[in-house]
Amino acid sequence: MDSTQIITAMIFSCLGLMTLIILSKPIKFLLKVIINAGIGGVVITLLHTMGFPIGVNYMTILFTGLLGVPGIAGLLLLCVLL
Repeated sequence: MDSTQIITAMIFSCLGLMTLIILSKPIKFLLKVIINAGIGGVVITLLHTMGFPIGVNYMTILFTGLLGVPGIAGLLLLCVLL
């Protein structure tokens, strides 16, 4: 390997590392939303089997995925008030 190949490899390594650092926060957020949506879907399904008229659809799953436990509490509050 000559010096040009070594410098090129170092530059691409640095660019790859910078890309991973920049994208780590959005990937973390996306994984958190996906995990919250999965747990929220299970909780909404359990609440539906207990008699609460909360439908399991994309909007309720997205709502609980973004907000987490307060989202489920908000859906329960809307269910009781309406």
